[in-house]
Amino acid sequence: MPYATNPSDGVRSYFEDWGGPGAPVIVYGGLADPLQGSQETGLAQALRRGFRLVFVDHRGHGCSDKPRAVEAYSLATRVGDFTAVLDALTIPRAHVLGFSWGARLGFAIGEHAPQRVLSMVLCGNQPYAWDISWPFVPAISAALDAAQMQGMQGFVDSLEASFGGRITEPTLSRVLDSDPRAIGAAWQSAMVEGAISADLTRWRVPCLIYMAAGEDMYDNAARAAAEIPTARFLSLEGHTHVSAPDEVDAVLPHVIELFRSADSAQ
Repeated sequence: MPYATNPSDGVRSYFEDWGGPGAPVIVYGGLADPLQGSQETGLAQALRRGFRLVFVDHRGHGCSDKPRAVEAYSLATRVGDFTAVLDALTIPRAHVLGFSWGARLGFAIGEHAPQRVLSMVLCGNQPYAWDISWPFVPAISAALDAAQMQGMQGFVDSLEASFGGRITEPTLSRVLDSDPRAIGAAWQSAMVEGAISADLTRWRVPCLIYMAAGEDMYDNAARAAAEIPTARFLSLEGHTHVSAPDEVDAVLPHVIELFRSADSAQ
């Protein structure tokens, strides 16, 4: 199995390289969602025809190593996982595509390793400190508390009770296979990490930031795009946090334009 080892702590990240004719794109998915979830998104499927897609399991997820200490999930350390994947594949620079939790990591990559980035497409997250008034924040915290006592079934039951929906297959099986202590440690780290950047106006990485209209994080995502000189913001009407990664028609032309513009600038 292909792994990349973070030299700072020896944690291994599992990745799958689909190959492809174009520039490399490193893809990260959401919390408690191994890389198969990203592979199934509409956007990834559309991009595979023209780019080299490399999907990575976050530490604590999927086939990657699963440290259980909160300090193992600092954003700076997790950025080292990203650069380790690039080094393992001898890729000097790559585009970054992040969904949800992966978009949060994408912002950290833009802050801590911009020299390894061609451009970034970030869906469904923001780079500022978490706001505990957003309903999903206490809901996830409560679900992970339940998981420590009841396993990931407790996590699922708690989330379904909070949001009034059902987690269906294949996502359900993937969530249930997760390590609750590792996922819990990752979330605890996020709750205290604060803002990712002290000054987004210094950024020069080309970015597309997009979000389903009406999401709790919407205003913060739009604010980030306004502060980053090289970013643009795309609002998706009629979508949710879950459905946004599958939108192709409204998103793909902007992604292709961004990738090709960044590639030609090299």
